[in-house]
Amino acid sequence: MTRRIAVVGTSNIGALKYAAGSIALDHPGLSVTFWGLPGGKFAECATDPGGVFQPLPGDTETRKLAQRINGADHLDLTRFDATLVIADTMGLPSVLFVAGNYDVIDWPPRRGKPLLSEPGFRAAMDEAIAARADDLARQFRGVAPLYLARAPYPTTVVTRRGKLRLEPFASVAGHPEAARIELLYTEALSRALAERKMAFVAQPQDTIAAPFLTRPEFGKDAMDFRAAGRVLDDHRHMNAAFGASLFRAFALALGPDMTGAAPTPARQE
Repeated sequence: MTRRIAVVGTSNIGALKYAAGSIALDHPGLSVTFWGLPGGKFAECATDPGGVFQPLPGDTETRKLAQRINGADHLDLTRFDATLVIADTMGLPSVLFVAGNYDVIDWPPRRGKPLLSEPGFRAAMDEAIAARADDLARQFRGVAPLYLARAPYPTTVVTRRGKLRLEPFASVAGHPEAARIELLYTEALSRALAERKMAFVAQPQDTIAAPFLTRPEFGKDAMDFRAAGRVLDDHRHMNAAFGASLFRAFALALGPDMTGAAPTPARQE
């Protein structure tokens, strides 16, 4: 039996969208539909009481944009067996700014920064994550099973001097506790999503170069999700090889239903 999968999200759905051929070959039991908008526009969309994900009522401009990109200005999520949301950074930049500007008292390394307790650091992390998790829970209220992948880490290229340098990822790249921070962040994000009946799909290990950084080959020849053939190479958006790897991780997590959440009931015609 073929299961229908909706992949919705920000511009980062491009990695999966352009991997559609590989996904179809690797997962013949899954039929995948993609629907996305640029981050700010996507954040304004929501699921209506009937299970349709769409821009705000009266937002003609965004509806036209959605129609141009996706071939439809909305997506009825009740017609799918599972939904994968490709979200934004889920509070990670805020967490990294704190990590870069404070030393945690409870950890051995000292860099001459102002001191912060580990409970204080964890509280700041939880607050940054909760704000985004709450937004997504409101956007996708009533949709289940619901899986979420955050925006990919930028590649190691953004740690170099030049136009592609990206903070706070560049500054935190050499942090002595980067691995510990990544583990704490991943656990906190997974926990926050589970509390809101969402399952976290982590970035695959085979794509990661170091904590909070993706291997550079996955940033090469990344294409704009709005138009095939338009290459970005900004090393913040990833290519089809990354998309295929992420979808494999999702497929492994995909089950007949998600613990604690019943499938969204189909709409009655």
